[in-house]
Amino acid sequence: MIPKHTWDSTIMSPRKARHQVPEWVAQSIRDKRKKLLHGPYDCPKCKMNKLRIQVNKERKEVIAICSCGVEYSLKYIPAFEAIDYYNKLMDQINKKK
Repeated sequence: MIPKHTWDSTIMSPRKARHQVPEWVAQSIRDKRKKLLHGPYDCPKCKMNKLRIQVNKERKEVIAICSCGVEYSLKYIPAFEAIDYYNKLMDQINKKK
């Protein structure tokens, strides 16, 4: 007869435990993702990490503002998040160059 602990899937073997990610690593990844989604972003003019994307859903307008004085207006698209607007802005700026 096989002992229960050798075939029970609820008990983790040492081999599987070695592949688990520690909680503090998982939390740091979540924090980086949150920062990436919600800003601040790198300004194309001053290269500082101070560009903010402000989305006003009621007035259907999107404004990208930096502390260096740069201000961009973007077309409102309901499905977009702040990171999507930032990527759209960078595409427009790179297209002009």
